Amino acid sequence: MTDSDKQEYMLLHPYCAVCHWPSNRPGRHMELHHIVAGPGRKDLPCGSNWISLCSRCHHAVHNTLPEYGTLPAGAVLTAKAEADGPVDVEKLASLKRRKNLPYEACAIPDKFMRDRRKQGGKSWP
Repeated sequence: MTDSDKQEYMLLHPYCAVCHWPSNRPGRHMELHHIVAGPGRKDLPCGSNWISLCSRCHHAVHNTLPEYGTLPAGAVLTAKAEADGPVDVEKLASLKRRKNLPYEACAIPDKFMRDRRKQGGKSWP
């Protein structure tokens, strides 16, 4: 996948998939998150391994935020399904030469959902 593919994906996904922070609102910026990351990973066509996250939610995936905690990988799968439709978990697992991911989709934590409601609960365009 090229940088222009990634840019196009971000243009088509102008909100954070978790909290729905809009890309045109100051205070955070949008970042491309690889759902399955790390060495030995290959990319899939059509952005099926990508999700658009605001800088705060992306940080919460990789770290613990004092006021929010951690955003579980399973919640990222849930947000991906909401943003782009069904997620092919087996295909994602194959990026690491596995049959399954070490986690399953789960609910997005309440603190992140409260932020989503503050954004008006806007769905993807």
